[in-house]
Amino acid sequence: MEISYTNDAVESLTALVSFIEEQNTKGAGLRWLNKFELYLKETLKHHSVITLCNNDTLKQLNLKCINYNDWLIAFSSNKNNILIEAFIHKSRIKD
Repeated sequence: MEISYTNDAVESLTALVSFIEEQNTKGAGLRWLNKFELYLKETLKHHSVITLCNNDTLKQLNLKCINYNDWLIAFSSNKNNILIEAFIHKSRIKD
């Protein structure tokens, strides 16, 4: 399984990791990122059974969603390729 990211998703994730690093001890951002990547690898092994997002806009884009803590991860998939398309804090989502 190959996981890749859109530029927007990378920018959001980079900003979050930088924020975590600034607010906590040195290395906290990298530790958080490692846990996040482990979560993705475990959860997305079974991406074919994950349903489309509840949010109407994301659903219309045919994206599937999973949650990690307070974050929504919207992705598209085909066979063994997964594209993380959005990384959105739950407070920014309007259903």
